[in-house]
Amino acid sequence: MSAYERRPGDDGGSSPGLQHQAERIGRRMTESAQQVWLAGLGALARAQNEGSRLFDSLVKEGEAAEERSREESARGESLRDTVENTLGQARERAAGTWDRVEKNFEDRVHRVLRRMDIPSRSDIEALNERLDALNRRLTKAESRAAHAASPPHED
Repeated sequence: MSAYERRPGDDGGSSPGLQHQAERIGRRMTESAQQVWLAGLGALARAQNEGSRLFDSLVKEGEAAEERSREESARGESLRDTVENTLGQARERAAGTWDRVEKNFEDRVHRVLRRMDIPSRSDIEALNERLDALNRRLTKAESRAAHAASPPHED
């Protein structure tokens, strides 16, 4: 039997203690959702800020590339080659910036969830595995106890 299946006669856990626990978990989830929302806004603000700096940096690099292309055109390198080179470098830097922003966002969300004692997916999976193992052991023990308690059959 898995951890989520009900046994016959189970009333679904409507005791006051469980209801209080469910309300507390509901409040935690609401607070968690608010924290995740705020973390997302923070990540967006940081991305916009870093994006502005990246744009300014790209403009400066573009000016420098344009100057180099004027100098290099006399040596035979085409402006197109220079532009393609510069664009490739800009793409790599932009991808790196977004990767850092995404990683920072994920790290912050993870820390917020941990501070609020919200279990991770792996925590829940590990708990489910333990519950399933305990259920199997309990079923075996109940079976052995029932077998031992039954009177011997006379042939």
